[in-house]
Amino acid sequence: MVKSGLSLLLLLWAPVSWAYFTLPGHGQLVLLDGSKQSLQFGFAFTQKNGTEVFQAGVQEVEVAELPDKYTLALVLHQEEQIWVTDWLNQPLQGFEWTLGKHSFKLTKNTDPKYKEKARGGYVLMFDNTAYFFHKNMAQIKFYFTKDGVSEVRIEGMYTPGR
Repeated sequence: MVKSGLSLLLLLWAPVSWAYFTLPGHGQLVLLDGSKQSLQFGFAFTQKNGTEVFQAGVQEVEVAELPDKYTLALVLHQEEQIWVTDWLNQPLQGFEWTLGKHSFKLTKNTDPKYKEKARGGYVLMFDNTAYFFHKNMAQIKFYFTKDGVSEVRIEGMYTPGR
């Protein structure tokens, strides 16, 4: 009897716990002067005091349900600096960031094969695929399921040969 009661309790509790996740993200920002700053930016969908909360970096908001997606904007300003205002309120030279199983690295181009393709000289490496600015603004879109990030799409950038 106790065993079946415990099994029933686990069945009732388990689906609720599966709906929440924490996906840590960490990395390093390179400022215009070359100095480096630590980056802690991940996503979480949790419950606090009986309310569901979505968190992106240090920002959190109470929600009725898990958002479908989160968009991180990358702005190329005057072909020489990158703005990611969700991270820092000043321009960047580049960054390295790991989010779960995904890696992102934005740097000035050093590979001669990309010289003509890299607008502003910037190359975004996303999971070992090179992306280049098509215009002055790009977006990294994160799509969520109850288990965390289900898909990542890069928009406003292109990959040579695709």
